[in-house]
Amino acid sequence: MTSPNSNLRIKGQTLILMVGVLFLVSLLLFAVTDMGKHARRQWYLQSVADNASYSAAVAMSRQMNFLAITNRALIGNQVAIAQWVGLASYLAMLDKTADNLETVTSFIPYLAQITRALSSVVDRIEEGFDRLVRVLIQFQSAVIQGISAAQRLLDASFAIELPLLIQDIVSKHDENLSWDAYQGGGIAPFPSLWWRKTEARNTENEQESNELEELTLKSLDPFSKSRGYDWINVFTHKIVKRGGTELSRNRNGGWDWHALDSISLHGRHWFFGDFEEQLPLGWGAKAQDKRRSKRAGYGGAFYNNSTSSGLGLVQMDSFKDSTESFTFMRLSNFLNLSMDTVIVKIELGNQAAYAKAKTDFSRPNQVFSRGDERKETDNLFNALWEAELVPIADIDKIGILGRDVL
Repeated sequence: MTSPNSNLRIKGQTLILMVGVLFLVSLLLFAVTDMGKHARRQWYLQSVADNASYSAAVAMSRQMNFLAITNRALIGNQVAIAQWVGLASYLAMLDKTADNLETVTSFIPYLAQITRALSSVVDRIEEGFDRLVRVLIQFQSAVIQGISAAQRLLDASFAIELPLLIQDIVSKHDENLSWDAYQGGGIAPFPSLWWRKTEARNTENEQESNELEELTLKSLDPFSKSRGYDWINVFTHKIVKRGGTELSRNRNGGWDWHALDSISLHGRHWFFGDFEEQLPLGWGAKAQDKRRSKRAGYGGAFYNNSTSSGLGLVQMDSFKDSTESFTFMRLSNFLNLSMDTVIVKIELGNQAAYAKAKTDFSRPNQVFSRGDERKETDNLFNALWEAELVPIADIDKIGILGRDVL
């Protein structure tokens, strides 16, 4: 039989054990709660880091796409000037042809009145169109200079805007958060390398100008490239029309479009030989800035209509639009040190999260397939840049660790 004192001692020992157990459970509960808070905070910091890095990459992609679109606009405006000059040259040829026809038929009753009226109408149309073309060329030349200035301004200001963008995104989540951004394997501060991604090239440099000239000439419409066909073609005679628009670079680097059109009567030698030019019927030539004295291709004009084309070259008229050099943007040849990526670090207290994003050029072949089926590499002439989150590479982790240690 146990004594009352013995029962009290047992109860006291049990109470001590329970208190110890409750204390351990409480510690475990507090640890689990703290771990939950830590996990939630870490998830939150990672979300902010993802948003900030992806937003920066989106801004980088938008800049590249803007430069690609404006480069296209530079080419498009140059092609438009080529079209206006070509049309003016074509109308000048029609006007001269009508004048020659009026002269030939001046002694024929009734027919002379018709050709005189036709010549007067064509002359008025050509004169009015010349005035319009002069204004359009000046306008599009100003647009080209404006686009070039906008490209340079964006390229210069973007390095300043990117950190402000990240700061704005982070502060909207929580003003107590601190952040930092790197690139180049987590070593270089962002965006110190980004501004080396692109560079401005000027048509004052012959090599740089030739680079853009080649793309522009490939973008010309068929009318500007070559206006060659036969108006009449019978067994012994045919009327051959030839013409085209050419591009030259002036000494100051400005682009100058010039066009020539000619039409001649060709006949066979002794009815069975090859066709030869026998009579020039009409000609016309226009230049954006400087009149030309040397022969050029002009869609085979000099090859087929040598006489009429020579007359057109001598009488070439100019719109006197003083062309100036302009700049365009291209990808830099500088060694790519992950300059198209950004790593954002978000920190709160002793916790930190990292996220990496990049801008990448990608042509969806199923949507925008190339006719030559060749793979298209990075360039600033197609707006196909897009942002994406990417895993942090081992080299980035080493760079980040080195920065944190220092």
